[in-house]
This record gives sequence, structure tokens and C-alpha cells, in this order.
Amino acid sequence: MDIKKKINELKKRSVQIATLAATLFPAQSSLPAPYSNSGINNDKKDTAHSILATQPSADIINEDVTLKISDLKDLLSNNPNIQLSADFLGAIEPGPSQKKMRSILEKGFDFTIRNSRGESKDARCSLDQAPKGYCYGAIKRLLNKVYKEPISGNLSAYQEKDNLLKSSNFMAVPIELKDVINCPINTVVVIPKCKGHRHGHIFTVVDKGVYCSDGKEVAGDYFDNNYKTAKGIYAFVPVDGSIKLTPKLLQQSPELYAAVLNQKTGKEILPITDGKGGQPVLLAELSTSQKNSPLSR
Repeated sequence: MDIKKKINELKKRSVQIATLAATLFPAQSSLPAPYSNSGINNDKKDTAHSILATQPSADIINEDVTLKISDLKDLLSNNPNIQLSADFLGAIEPGPSQKKMRSILEKGFDFTIRNSRGESKDARCSLDQAPKGYCYGAIKRLLNKVYKEPISGNLSAYQEKDNLLKSSNFMAVPIELKDVINCPINTVVVIPKCKGHRHGHIFTVVDKGVYCSDGKEVAGDYFDNNYKTAKGIYAFVPVDGSIKLTPKLLQQSPELYAAVLNQKTGKEILPITDGKGGQPVLLAELSTSQKNSPLSR
């Protein structure tokens, strides 16, 4: 069947497809017709026109999907085009390491560090003291106690980002300063060096709006006043927790929606977006002959 005949066949089924789109996104009344040119580049539209789900009505996620953070990390690693917003952080439930970290911080622990001049300094990390300025030394040792993370010899807080990016214990999510408040308990946040802070900053979340490194910090305007010029902040979420993905949350990322649906159904799913907000009008199953098309790569 050539492309023109396929298009005509799709037009005949437009009512069924429009119904599916309305089911997926009832709040949007101005979506373009499925497979219209508005959401597809001209050099790819013919390929997109040839894609059709065999049973579109079955390819809808209409219930919450709970994933282990370790599984979500693997899914993101296998699909580098997927971007998570800060909204996803708020849906994460901490795992067992939360209790261990809390217990360690409530008891507190002493440690010794060496500064850039080779001088030894005694310090303490706990929940019941004011910060002392040794955030990196405290967090390195805290991560070693909780996750057995190796203690690096770096001197600056921002340098821990590279270590945590390689760690199997954490999932990395780039965020902005305003999103720190959304980070789940146990998240480790690394702020890069910025104006007035040549070492950056590192801390762990112990409660909503409460953070700890070498002493408890209650945020308030603290971050805005001290790190407002910082760019490239990372949240590192421990992988022992889980996340509850609601249909509404999934719709914020068509690529993640398709990847989760693929995992649930065992099919290879492609999100076709509306070209405006990036939301999927239809999640189409690729046939064997279409898997090597430009859109499937």
C-alpha cells in the first residue's frame, strides 16, 4: 500500500484517533488533527503518516505506575533523550537509607580534614549545630557511612558532582536553585562554584526546606541570598527509593510516557507530539519494517 492510500485510510479513521487524543488529553481542545503536518517535520512526515497503532485504545496509561528509582535510572540511561522536570522529584519516595542517614545525623560524628594549606582541622557533622564551613568533608564521610561511597581527596564541594555522576547509588537530575525545595529527603545537592563561593556547596536534604552538611541549615532565603548566580546545579537521588508516576505526570514527558508504556506492554512505542507543548497526541506502535526509520532512532 503506497503512502497516499495509507493517508486516505488514516483519514477514514480520524474519528477513532481523535477520540483517543481526547481521552489522553481531555483538557486540551485545540490539538491539531492526529498526523497533521503541524507537529512533524516535512522531511519526516511521510514516515510518521505510515505509523499507526494496531490497537490504539489499548496503549493508554490510565493508572499510576510505580517504579524503583534504580529501574528509572536504567530507563533514563537507555533513553538519553528523556528529560525529567523538577515536578518528578516531588513524586519520589525515599528508601531504607533514609532512616540510616537520619540516625547518623542525629547522633553526629567527628571528622578531621586538611585544608589547601595542609593544615588539619577538627570538625563535626550533626543536626544540632550551626554550619562550620566544612560541608564537603562532612558529606564525603556521611556518604561513606551510609552508602559506602569512597572518600575522594578533592578539596572543593562542587568537585563531588563528577564522583556522584559515576556512582551506582544515585540518579542525577539537573535542577535550578528554586527546585531544591522539591528534592526528596536523602537527596544530595551539589551547587557549582559561583560568585562569592569558589568551592560551591554540597548538602543533603533531611526534611522539606531543611538541609544538612556540617550543621543544620533551614533554607528560607538562604540559597537565594548566597547562590543566586549558580548555574548547573545537580540533585542526586538515592536509587533505593521509588517513584509513583501518575498519568498526568507522565504526560509531561512524551518520551518517558512512551518508554514506560513500552516497558509495560513489551511493544516498541513512539510518541507523536502536537508540535506545541510537546505532549503526545498518539502513542504509535512501530512495526518491524518501521523500526529502522529515522523517527525510531
